[in-house]
Amino acid sequence: MPRTPLLFALALALAGIACDLPTPNAPAEPIGEVPRWGEGFTVPTTAPASALGGGGGGTAPAKPGDTGDWSGGDATLGKGVYVAMCARCHGDLGEGGAMPDGEQVAALADAAWQAKTSDREIARSIVLGKDAMPSFMGELDRPKLAGVVAYIRTLKK
Repeated sequence: MPRTPLLFALALALAGIACDLPTPNAPAEPIGEVPRWGEGFTVPTTAPASALGGGGGGTAPAKPGDTGDWSGGDATLGKGVYVAMCARCHGDLGEGGAMPDGEQVAALADAAWQAKTSDREIARSIVLGKDAMPSFMGELDRPKLAGVVAYIRTLKK
């Protein structure tokens, strides 16, 4: 029996399979827009209870999804962390403004922003990052993160 028809049939079958495979470098379909700072920001209601330090304190690195209370942090401790990690973008007094590339930075001292943003949302944005703001996940333990939140509250004008 000649092998040519068998090889030809095999080649056609492989070509058919290859035509059905997705293009590996094709861009993904967009799933939506990332909201600007303060617009449409929602905190999931199904966050795990153990996240962002896991409960009542300690020095475990902060993680996203805390359902706990962020009030009562040490603002003095938070000021040192803020000056070292936040002031370069948000300003010494939380005045915000624009980065060299034109990206707007939240004015943390703004009374309207403070009124509409919960302590939990502030902590979540610090841990996860938001828009151009980088994530600080794993860099701050719970007391330092709660301190930064408390210090940001002292900036209110």
